[in-house]
Amino acid sequence: MENSVIVKTEKRLSGVALFLVCVLATVGIGLTVSYCSGIFGKVANSAELPFIIPKWLVIATPPILFIHMGIALYLVLRENVYSDNARMVRGWTFEFWFKLFIATAITPYFIYHNMPIAAYVMASITTALSIGTMLLMYRQSIGAGVVMTVFFIVVALIMVYLGYWAFA
Repeated sequence: MENSVIVKTEKRLSGVALFLVCVLATVGIGLTVSYCSGIFGKVANSAELPFIIPKWLVIATPPILFIHMGIALYLVLRENVYSDNARMVRGWTFEFWFKLFIATAITPYFIYHNMPIAAYVMASITTALSIGTMLLMYRQSIGAGVVMTVFFIVVALIMVYLGYWAFA
């Protein structure tokens, strides 16, 4: 009877190391791309926007979004995956998460280079990707889904604001 027991041994990062890698890499790379788009220099010249958002909020929004993305990724990666279906869901989650990461990082470029329709299109793509990522994350971890729900709400509000700017 003892011979029929199967033990899965996997080498995994510790929880703290995985958390630090997920969050710090996401925030570091994301902020580098976002802040290189010209947020710091162009925020003072944002008179074309429909109504002025406080500068501190504009500067604080990308780190908040990337922290949410990093935490959600951590919550998904810490879950064990053993079935083929779960591996497929995790693969699609990575695909959606990566595309969402790129879309979130490059959206400020269009906003601060005075391209309202392009900014709205990018925000719409980001919102659509966040819906898909959120649903896939709910299948793996309720916590990751909740974190991505908050991310989705913020991105949807940004999309509505940019839509008003583009079509007003």
